[in-house]
Amino acid sequence: MTKKLGMTADLWWMTLAQGLWGFGFGLYGLFFPLYIEKLGGGPVIIGLLTTVAGVMTALVVLPGGWLSDRVDRRTVLIWGWIVAIPVPFMFAFAQSWEWLIPGVLLYFGSAFSTPAMQAIVVAQAPAERLSTAYNVVMSVFGAGMVLGPAVGGYLTSHYSYRLVFILAGIIYAVSTLAIVRIRPHPAQPSSPSRLEWKPKARPRFFQWMAFSAVLAAIQGVAWPFVVPYWKSVGHLSLEVIGILGSVAILSATLSAPLWGRIAERLGIPRTLGAGLGLLVVGWLALLWAPESVGWGIFSGLMRGLGEGSRGLQGVAVGRVARPGETGTAYGLFNLVTEMSAALAPLPGGLLFRHWAFGPLVLATFCTALIAWWLCNGLPGRPTPVPPLTT
Repeated sequence: MTKKLGMTADLWWMTLAQGLWGFGFGLYGLFFPLYIEKLGGGPVIIGLLTTVAGVMTALVVLPGGWLSDRVDRRTVLIWGWIVAIPVPFMFAFAQSWEWLIPGVLLYFGSAFSTPAMQAIVVAQAPAERLSTAYNVVMSVFGAGMVLGPAVGGYLTSHYSYRLVFILAGIIYAVSTLAIVRIRPHPAQPSSPSRLEWKPKARPRFFQWMAFSAVLAAIQGVAWPFVVPYWKSVGHLSLEVIGILGSVAILSATLSAPLWGRIAERLGIPRTLGAGLGLLVVGWLALLWAPESVGWGIFSGLMRGLGEGSRGLQGVAVGRVARPGETGTAYGLFNLVTEMSAALAPLPGGLLFRHWAFGPLVLATFCTALIAWWLCNGLPGRPTPVPPLTT
């Protein structure tokens, strides 16, 4: 199994750490918009804090990527884990939504370690199994989140948000113990023929980066408002919303390695297009019957399957990056995608406030266009896509 997935011992330790962290985050992440409302914030504040989170992530990933090409990547990872441990405790004792801002800045500031993780996967996984290994490591965060929303919804309904946040902080500390177990990963020597980071010098890299930024913006308009939509339009309880969230996360996590294997045979563009097509089906089901648990489960399955394919964007970047520059490449990639996703929730919040269906309608339409475009062949490229292409 390990050989088929392209995994090494260090990648398994990273996978365990990701899964534990995902469980801790899953305890409260799905309900965080409702917690913002509980502390006095509305849809626009939800969009604002989501934007703050995305901007903070965008500001740190490029320096983090640059650093991971010059120092031991294990060290970068460990510090990324450590600085985020206090955040749930900060959330637990917040008195108003303004008190959440320092914790949001610190948590998403820890994303400086993300390019180091991505670079380690690219360096360790065999080239022919990179799609599968990358999706396993980067998507298992969602596996931890499968139980998180259901458990968090129960604890929140029967006890308090404070208990949920404290439990999440403890789990974050345990996750950090797992990440400490990986071996040192000194930075690889850079290519002697290093090219400038300009579109003309690296066309494939910048094409994927621009595409991913657009897709991140489209999804960012709608995703932060799914839970408020279920609550205000569907009138579903926290426990039901937690279960529906777990369905989507489980579907995304289990499907991610499968999308990797498919991409190794069909190529990334067509595979990603098929995944986005399923995402569109999920959005349509959510629009059709927001009050129905049955349709909600179906929507979660479809949206999860579609989301599971989006990790292929990162695989494409890893394949076109040069040895010794992988961290910087992922830093740039994460910078533009996070910034795009950060700008989207604010207009999404304004749209949601005036028409609750609006963000979902917009995301559905735009995602459908992109899925059709990918499945019918990228402009300027031949329709047949050979295996392992990016």
